[in-house]
Amino acid sequence: MPPHLSRRHFNSWLASCAVAGGALPSAAALASTDKIPMVRLVTGVPAGSMVDNITRQVAEVIKSDYAVNTMVENKTGAGGIMALGYFKTLPRDGSNLYVGVSSPLTVYPVTHKKLPYDADKDLVPVGSLGSFDLALAVGPMVPASVTDLKGYFDWCRKNPTSASFGSPGAGSMLHFVGSMSARAAGTEIAHIAYRGPGPAVLDLQGGVLSAAVVPLVDVAEFAAQGKVRILGTTGEERSRFVPNVPTFKEQGFGEFAKSVWIAVFALAGTPDATVEKLRSNLKSALATPDVKASMGRQLQKAEWGSAEALTRSIAQERASWAKAVQALNFTPES
Repeated sequence: MPPHLSRRHFNSWLASCAVAGGALPSAAALASTDKIPMVRLVTGVPAGSMVDNITRQVAEVIKSDYAVNTMVENKTGAGGIMALGYFKTLPRDGSNLYVGVSSPLTVYPVTHKKLPYDADKDLVPVGSLGSFDLALAVGPMVPASVTDLKGYFDWCRKNPTSASFGSPGAGSMLHFVGSMSARAAGTEIAHIAYRGPGPAVLDLQGGVLSAAVVPLVDVAEFAAQGKVRILGTTGEERSRFVPNVPTFKEQGFGEFAKSVWIAVFALAGTPDATVEKLRSNLKSALATPDVKASMGRQLQKAEWGSAEALTRSIAQERASWAKAVQALNFTPES
């Protein structure tokens, strides 16, 4: 014991030495204390769908540097509207994120008179994860002789009582693609909104619907099994998942048939440093071969897009949809 210390002070000195030395937590442990203990990821699609699968991959990725634990909350209904209405009520501290697609931010603001959220004021873009194509698929209700979009729309014209198609959300891009392509072909098709692509594809296989417009990945497996037939895909080029299927554009219906981006958003008011940390985490993760390959099994293109680029895309797409909606008098009931 040092001569100038009493036993009581010596014990205190020993304790302080222990804290300063071997009892210190490791660097990794210290870093983990900077993580958010629990992060909730909200998405507007049912569990098991393509967008849900991507959301769950994001939930795992952000554990590397941003979150200790994560949970995915599926708030289905109204094509994502209910999810965003719920999301805006949550704490704005970085513990809540939204993973979703373009329709609620680009299409709904011009197709719905009233929304329970403000797409510009309630959300902060973190960045985009990539894009995917939609598909128009037909089921056993439609004769095997129908092999392309024109043939399907001709069949609809001759069979108006059977001509209905489903999509995950009234007034969504998927609804728009189906209805506007039919109008371009000179016919009208009744639209049925579903709480996600799964139920629509199930009814398609069962002959309840003549067609469905859903994310390609959500229907490709059933097409491979011969349960449904994919007649067209959106996007500028053919999908690598179904390279033998021509695009809407190739078939003369490309005006409204675009790829769909998927992105991550925080709540407005989330601290800037927190948002930047999340961006860095996701951008680095998507650059790794494993994560890129994993997301690439779901997305046509898995690549990080900056918040600035995402903001520009939202503004440009919304302006484009607004013109189309006005010119064609499209509504969620169309």
